[in-house]
Amino acid sequence: MTFADQLIKQRKRAGYTRSALAKELNVSLDQVTQWEHGDSEPNLAVLRHLHKLYEISMDELILNEAPNQSVSPSRWLAQIDKALKQK
Repeated sequence: MTFADQLIKQRKRAGYTRSALAKELNVSLDQVTQWEHGDSEPNLAVLRHLHKLYEISMDELILNEAPNQSVSPSRWLAQIDKALKQK
């Protein structure tokens, strides 16, 4: 999922129209549209506002990763093995 896709998903999940979100963030409707089309990205202040508004972590918002994702034991062991081989 792209960052633009994540913005759309979270906006819809929170029940905002593009216009309502633009008003909430004090930005233009064109800016929200550009973010959701992947033509530009919001600045840090807007990202902070989105993170609070959507009640999700910054990792989830920006990286599309849920916080504290569990790692399977086999993946964890493979990561340790790789790290040890590098030393």
